[in-house]
Amino acid sequence: MLDPKLIREDPQKVKDVIKSGRGDAKKADVDAWLKLDQERNNLILKIEEVNQRRNELAKVGGKGDVEKIRQEGRQAKEDAQKLEKELVLVTAKWQAVLDWMPNMPVTPFPEGKSEEDNIVLKLWVPGKGYIKEAEGKKARGETEQYMSEKPLHAKDKDFIPKHHLDIGENLDVIDVAQSAKSSGSRFSYLKGDIVLLQYGLQQLLFNELIKRGYTPFMPPLLVRERVLYGTSHFPEGKDQVYAIQTENVEELNQLYLVGSSEPSNFAYFMDRILDEKDLPFKLFAYTTAFRSEAGSWGKDVKGIKRVHQFDKIEMNAVTATEQSGDIFQEFLSINEWLLQSLELPYQLVVKCAGDAGYLASAQQVDPEVWLPGENQFLEVMTDTNTTDYQARRLNIRYKNKENKLQFAHTVNDTGCAMGRMLISILANYQQKDGSVQVPKVLSKLISLKVLKKD
Repeated sequence: MLDPKLIREDPQKVKDVIKSGRGDAKKADVDAWLKLDQERNNLILKIEEVNQRRNELAKVGGKGDVEKIRQEGRQAKEDAQKLEKELVLVTAKWQAVLDWMPNMPVTPFPEGKSEEDNIVLKLWVPGKGYIKEAEGKKARGETEQYMSEKPLHAKDKDFIPKHHLDIGENLDVIDVAQSAKSSGSRFSYLKGDIVLLQYGLQQLLFNELIKRGYTPFMPPLLVRERVLYGTSHFPEGKDQVYAIQTENVEELNQLYLVGSSEPSNFAYFMDRILDEKDLPFKLFAYTTAFRSEAGSWGKDVKGIKRVHQFDKIEMNAVTATEQSGDIFQEFLSINEWLLQSLELPYQLVVKCAGDAGYLASAQQVDPEVWLPGENQFLEVMTDTNTTDYQARRLNIRYKNKENKLQFAHTVNDTGCAMGRMLISILANYQQKDGSVQVPKVLSKLISLKVLKKD
């Protein structure tokens, strides 16, 4: 939640951020909110005045005109109740508009409305390193020129690269036909060696995060509405979340399947007061996640790129105010370490205003891997600094060095979207004979050098 003080003190700044493409301009109406805020403050003052009068009348007690004093007391009570009802209604409207206010950026987002307007921060190619000429270019249409049309790790490059699904079906490690029968579209069966490949990815990143002192978590995958509201996945992204019918749920609680372990992980700190000496608290979780993909029908329908059920390693941190920027960079460095360890060509993309994720985003960078079989970049991770936006909604606070309470900051990162990373490996390590070489760093972990037909 955006700090109301920021809107009151600099409404034009908030308007400018919304105008740049962040959020819904109609729902995040700054002028309407300011009017409601004034109305709300007036009601609070009136309630305080009435209650003060009630206290004064109570002190008078039996002195003076008792009946008149009682009548005034009854009237003051009725006035207070009426004003409090009005306050509830106005506050609900006030909060409804505030819920759609976007977070203020750490640094200005690039101007733009879609991924076409995202800007390349870095581009890295195995054997070449960082391509300086690509920095600052548009992420679509301007950096493809630096990428090879052939798989970098193919021993014989004299062939036309295949789509990841064609590779997977040929090797009999991906089956979307049978999953369509069992579950419908946008599901898949992964089997055999590709499952071992995913296990290797898990172990590779697990080992690194544990070595760095991150705490492993196994959180709930079903959460209450407050958790998704608290992490800013509601109300904006409610159409992407699966709701569970309440008939067979204890106490008829409304529960939702998470699209990431991020909401569950941050909810662990909900309504808590932490100590600054314990921050930053860095954790990670490997879970299955679920997403309805409403609005994306007809897009990326082939293969396992955009599915309803997927596995992720999520990195999260609760930090003190001045730590979130450093943790954001630390997460990004881990993203790069993983991609470089796997020797995958990638670019780091600074998200533009209209593509910077949910309303909580104050800073966002996506690592994207090049797919030679599809001649496009694929987002495989997302690094997001949400400053104090989520902490305000979840009521996560800490005592600073002066022993004063303040809201914490939260940072989250898709450390490894498993399905998309598998796609990246299949695309870049495919061979002319249809087999797929296993990245050396994973081969050591799973004792498998190549994916091939039996």
